[in-house]
Amino acid sequence: MRVLVREPINQPLQLKEIEGTLEDLQELVGESIEIVRITDDIVCICNEKGRSQGQQNNFYSDGLGWIVGTCVFTSSKNTEFTSLSDMQIGYLSEYIGYPVV
Repeated sequence: MRVLVREPINQPLQLKEIEGTLEDLQELVGESIEIVRITDDIVCICNEKGRSQGQQNNFYSDGLGWIVGTCVFTSSKNTEFTSLSDMQIGYLSEYIGYPVV
């Protein structure tokens, strides 16, 4: 599954290929996963306890405020995570304001 990963504090978006298992996501963001909807078909997966653990700001969401810690962006269809399309990757680069590497 093709995803974008972003570490906190002014880091670029990293294009990665992962299997998309719960374990893969937990390895990237931490044990307690939270899903934040970005658009109808894009979600951000982050650590639900990131703020209480003192993780640093990642990006600002108008509806939710600061999202903290490492974030994984993926496409979402119904209840399944799927690979991001080129169009979604371009959208996220503009939304976050950083390039994809």
